[in-house]
Amino acid sequence: MFLKSSLFFIIFYILIKLLQFFAGVEGIVHLLGLHWIFSGFAALLLLFIPVIGPFVGVYGAVQGWGWSPIWAMLLFFGYYFIYFFLFLSGAKVSFDIWKKIFSPSDTFQPEQPDIEPEFTVKQTNKPSSQKTLLIQDKRNQD
Repeated sequence: MFLKSSLFFIIFYILIKLLQFFAGVEGIVHLLGLHWIFSGFAALLLLFIPVIGPFVGVYGAVQGWGWSPIWAMLLFFGYYFIYFFLFLSGAKVSFDIWKKIFSPSDTFQPEQPDIEPEFTVKQTNKPSSQKTLLIQDKRNQD
């Protein structure tokens, strides 16, 4: 399952980047008036710069192809929203695990020792000036 979802994400990412490349070429041609070969080289250089590449793609899709700015931004910046959501969900899970491991809880019960001690120490109910500790031997009790 994980391999299929990763493969889907890779194919989706490559298709978005190809669309962004062609939109970027159109945007640079429209903005600077360069020949499409030089614009293609410039769009290829800008393609993988994290925020600048998608902005060039949005500009090209809006100005060159007549797309709505909202749809162009959702297409070219959509995977940033997906990354942000995955980051938040991973951070929440990590925080929950951290909280479960490191925070004390009301339901914490210490484990019973595997070996029962042979002696116990008890206090007597005498007045405080005469309190003494008694050691009780458990070996001879039956």
